Amino acid sequence: MEIAAWGNANKFAKPETMTRNFGSMITRRTFVASLCSLPLVGCQDGGATVRFRVIAKVLYKGSKHEASTVMECRYARLKNSLVGMGGSTTLYGEALIFDLPGGGTFYVLPTSLNNNGRFWQIYEPGLLTTLGIKNSVGGLKDADLQRLAEASGRMPFNWHGRRPAMVSFRDEQVPKTIFEVTTSNMSQNFAGVTFAGLDIEFAKAPVTELLRERLPWLKLPSRTALFERDPPGAVRPSWDKPLEYKITQSSFFGNGSR
Repeated sequence: MEIAAWGNANKFAKPETMTRNFGSMITRRTFVASLCSLPLVGCQDGGATVRFRVIAKVLYKGSKHEASTVMECRYARLKNSLVGMGGSTTLYGEALIFDLPGGGTFYVLPTSLNNNGRFWQIYEPGLLTTLGIKNSVGGLKDADLQRLAEASGRMPFNWHGRRPAMVSFRDEQVPKTIFEVTTSNMSQNFAGVTFAGLDIEFAKAPVTELLRERLPWLKLPSRTALFERDPPGAVRPSWDKPLEYKITQSSFFGNGSR
């Protein structure tokens, strides 16, 4: 991630590296999960890999500034599944870190809050609409995959007018001090700052890996109680919960980088 005056060149972090270990024990839960995934089981029938820079823009005291992070999305088309044709995506990358010129930081998550108040994919379907592809992930045609593979240039991000969720911290070392940042409350939390939009630029730069060093508590096991939660026995729907009561470590990463 780099913050720079508008139009300046960006720098990129070290190449993405991931190591995953999978146990051999099959539990009842994993068996049930396998059954749930059966409709998408099939042979891959084409795909496309897209490397892109997410660029957030702000105005500060009349000047334009931006920060960016590089992500990668892999699209796979499936055939011979139980529902016919299908598709899957894998997103690599992390939340964008925006260190503001006047002080303070906010983070642009690689997820969005849907109408039910749940975190949901945004870049995976959003790249399609940004490029003018009308088919969904599950219905990509050969021409769509070619359009993805050949994508170039910089353009405004466009997914039905929605943006990724944004957060900040009163103290970055204390996860429970997290709070939601919106375009409407940006100037209230960061004096003189106005959010100016989000762009996508297709690039070949390495996927950014900075976040776990910036927020070391993201390295802790996922079961660690880092954020606020309702007390035992309390029940309320997701749409009634503030962001800080439902966010998890995984909300900061694409599903391939968790």
